[in-house]
Amino acid sequence: MFLSMNWIGDFVDLSGLDKKSLIRNFTLSTAEVEDIYVKGEDTHGVIVAKILTVENHPTSKKLHLLKVDTGSGVVDIVCGAPNVREGMKVALATSGGSEAELGISDDNSGIWEIEDDIALGTDIKTVYDIDDIIFEVDNKSLTNRPDLWSHYGIAREFATITGRELKPLPVKSISEYASLPPVQIDVKATDLVYRYSAIKVENITRKVSPVNMRIRLYYCGSRAINFLADLTNYVMLEVGQPMHAFDNRKVDKIEVQTFNSGLKFATLDGVERDIDENMLMITSGNSPVAVAGVMGGDASKIEDDTNSLLLESATFDGVSVRKTTTRLGLRTDASMRYEKMLDPELCKTAVERLLKILFDCDGGAKVISSYSDSYVRRYPTIVLNFDKRYVDRYTGINISNEKIIKTLTGLGFAVENNGDKFTVTVPTWRATKDVTIKADIIEEITRIYGYDNFEVFTSESALLP
Repeated sequence: MFLSMNWIGDFVDLSGLDKKSLIRNFTLSTAEVEDIYVKGEDTHGVIVAKILTVENHPTSKKLHLLKVDTGSGVVDIVCGAPNVREGMKVALATSGGSEAELGISDDNSGIWEIEDDIALGTDIKTVYDIDDIIFEVDNKSLTNRPDLWSHYGIAREFATITGRELKPLPVKSISEYASLPPVQIDVKATDLVYRYSAIKVENITRKVSPVNMRIRLYYCGSRAINFLADLTNYVMLEVGQPMHAFDNRKVDKIEVQTFNSGLKFATLDGVERDIDENMLMITSGNSPVAVAGVMGGDASKIEDDTNSLLLESATFDGVSVRKTTTRLGLRTDASMRYEKMLDPELCKTAVERLLKILFDCDGGAKVISSYSDSYVRRYPTIVLNFDKRYVDRYTGINISNEKIIKTLTGLGFAVENNGDKFTVTVPTWRATKDVTIKADIIEEITRIYGYDNFEVFTSESALLP
């Protein structure tokens, strides 16, 4: 999994810290970092410019002769990009101006058109997040930590490690939509679903994602598709909750079920797949529209003219999703997260976060339903009791009550302290078969304290013959 320090920096102030050293220390406290990549360091002198004129090249059918305003003068450019036109605002670089050539996208279809209101001559690195540090975390080391399959979860770890504040996630409250008509949701396979929620939005006019969103998605290994698809992927990478956007013209109500016999179903990648009776499906009017937790259907995908959506935010049984991906031979970013047993409480948070970004990018969008929620099963609340002697005995060191409280509260645990006695309530994102016993609490305290801070000694008795 790839993670962006710029993105993490949205939620915890890491200024003044050696970010590469912090990333390396993350291996000691939390999960194994496989590599670190510095992005943007080879991009220099790329500015915003405007094409004034376009003429055909006299000896080539593919090339054009351009006059380009750089903000400080007009220059002549020979360009082979097929999408050039007069009046187009572009990124001007000596070696080329496509997003792929600049290392911020895999789009090499033409010169990068800049639609934002930016003065000519502006260095693009001053307005876009091209400079970044990306680090790759070994997925296997996160198997029992579904909360870390997100930038916000990693930011919580960094905040606790550094002793800095975790900023709240900016969201759009859905309470004001409570009086709107609900989305019809019928969860029939209740043994395979923890929670299924949905909301409808219309009047969406934006088609292309903001540049910084596309850059972050690309740096983190995800291909930009269109605004609505990118938005669900972006929120998944940010908070860890997979979501799916259905074209509301094709999907206006939801059933969650299995079928008594097998069927053929074309997924978003255009492949027709064999669905058996054990696979959980999302349907609308009993017509299949998605393989639950894995991939949506080709027939209900977002199109270029889509302006309304039905947004799914759900938690499916991890074992069921894993069995489905194995049978289909299809693993996705969404299914890898579901397999880790996600926190159902994330569903509402993710919807509110997506709406916040949607309205920031497309102010004319309008919610047309209530947040409709079928909360089928909940994980039990886990409360653990221990005292300081228990911590001292297991760690072999004297960790202060203050340090214990600061560590656990930083990680999201609710802590009640009475003298040397502690009562700890495990946060929902750690209660999905992760932290279940007192020994797990000891691990949380010691890893943040730092295993490298433990004093190593050998008892005299161990030296006797």
